Amino acid sequence: MKGSRRVACLALGLSLGWAAQGAAQLPTSPPHDWGKAIYAARCAACHGVDGRADTPIGRLLRPRPRNFADPVEMARVTVDRIYRAIKDGRPGTAMASWGEILSETEIGDVIDHIHSLAGPQSALSPRQLSLEVGRRIYERECVFCHGMDGRADTEVAKVLHPPPRNFADPVEMARLDDGRMYSAIKLGRPGTAMGGHGELLTPAEIIDVMRYLRTLVQPLPPGMTQARLDVVVGERIYRQDCVVCHGEQGNGQTPVGQHLMPRPADFTRLSATVSDKDLAQVIARGRPGTAMAPWLGVLNSEDIRRVILFIRQTFQRGS
Repeated sequence: MKGSRRVACLALGLSLGWAAQGAAQLPTSPPHDWGKAIYAARCAACHGVDGRADTPIGRLLRPRPRNFADPVEMARVTVDRIYRAIKDGRPGTAMASWGEILSETEIGDVIDHIHSLAGPQSALSPRQLSLEVGRRIYERECVFCHGMDGRADTEVAKVLHPPPRNFADPVEMARLDDGRMYSAIKLGRPGTAMGGHGELLTPAEIIDVMRYLRTLVQPLPPGMTQARLDVVVGERIYRQDCVVCHGEQGNGQTPVGQHLMPRPADFTRLSATVSDKDLAQVIARGRPGTAMAPWLGVLNSEDIRRVILFIRQTFQRGS
């Protein structure tokens, strides 16, 4: 920690020294390439004259300064985002606020110069570009807990409860629809170590990460069909959310169930005449006057469909 503080102080001192030297060299009247002159005086110490951020200071900083010459890194960086970064700085990085030093027009001139540093357009297709942006963000922000391969078997993951999601597990990922994934990345997941990234990532970047995460999912195990997958997912949901009251045998004979009045439903006596629609409504909305709480919001419609499949195939003995 002390080493990091020394690096930060060194970088700040060098940056301020560069800025002070550059300020003395700035022309007194704006030239045609005023943005280039300001950039050289205020930005090049960290980002480099060529925008590649490969400078003595840039190599010391964590996170690294943005590489303006990289078309992939710049793919999701809008003019507004650059403007806000220059004007207000970026908390948690070495990027300080310049809003009190540069005028609005000067910031605009710098933005124009930054765009002139862009390298050749990426040869990647839009889909490939999205996956590459997502991969870079994932490796920067997510691997610490979820691992390079998405299996969440890192040293950090081993001490977290609940553990991070295993993105490589096709059964676990079957529950993770796009809406749930987007919300988790943007807002985080209360009660877990998953923090929100909505202030760090744009909506487009969140989608890039989501697309990349889907590439980490492994194929279904040999012999497992989609229909069987639905039942296996339903079993996981049942064991996570239902077993404490309804029991391993589905008959409601549990330490908790014995003390509830009325007793939890006995799925071994579930009549075939009870429709899936009726069961889904009870799971979603609960049963007033009983311990059966509404699960809509915790479980989505696919979760409910799958847990009903598991209950039918595992416990139901007919009419």
